[in-house]
Amino acid sequence: MSWLSRRNLLRTGLYGGLASGLGTACYSRFGEARWLDLHELKIPLTPAQSDLDGIRLTVLTDFHHDEWGDSEYIDEVVRQVNAENLDFVILAGDFITNDIHAFPELVDRLSRLTANRGVFAMLGNHDHWHYDPIIDKLFSELGIRLLRNEATIFDQFAVVGLESNWGGRPDLSKALARVPPEMPVILGWHEPDNFDLYDDPRIILQVAGHTHGGQVCAPIHGPILLPSHGRKYARGHFQRRSSHLFVTRGIGISGVPFRFLCRPEIPILKFEYQANQSLITSPCTSVSRKSRPA
Repeated sequence: MSWLSRRNLLRTGLYGGLASGLGTACYSRFGEARWLDLHELKIPLTPAQSDLDGIRLTVLTDFHHDEWGDSEYIDEVVRQVNAENLDFVILAGDFITNDIHAFPELVDRLSRLTANRGVFAMLGNHDHWHYDPIIDKLFSELGIRLLRNEATIFDQFAVVGLESNWGGRPDLSKALARVPPEMPVILGWHEPDNFDLYDDPRIILQVAGHTHGGQVCAPIHGPILLPSHGRKYARGHFQRRSSHLFVTRGIGISGVPFRFLCRPEIPILKFEYQANQSLITSPCTSVSRKSRPA
């Protein structure tokens, strides 16, 4: 191979690498970062939990609206959630990263969420670190129930919310104090690794976020970097006996304006009781829906 041919080959490789890198960056920023993945996951119930059969909910987290927030994107999230006619919507924290001034616009748009039994919110570590009383005020005025170590009790189950384990002062005993001994509990808690911190049989499902699912993932390897309190349970469904944990990949982005191999998601969690299912080995099936970049 002549010197000129080698130079042309090197030049072609360089240009190809730059084009490939630029294409990946554009896809990660303008494609995948707004490409919502709406899918349904079935959570199996034991006979003692069968009163929840058919209940459907979603968990939305990690908006970080002051960093790379997009109000039209949030409107699309709200539209897709409302089309599902859910029983609950749980907003499990990190509405902002640092700037409280981004909070009012975000919560105003989230207040348009509809659910048959209510929309509930919990605070994430960033919300606690940059807390302002306007957070409680706006949630109250706009009809979203903020649960800070509190429970909302329905006829057959309770929805409980705890403060962030990293940024707040969670108190599970206080939150469960009014919940009857045999009543199933759906728990919203921002950080997923808290799943290891309790063994109360009333808690049938914990929903969490915090990890962004890794946000930027490598093929085969998966998440490259994960935050404290989110390194054991990065994303998806986990089960311990009859208690379940679901960790969402979240809605927004933080730190870098990219998502790669880690689409934002709207998970629809549906409780399902089948009389002949095994408590431990029953698979939790996930069904994808059609979706498109917002």
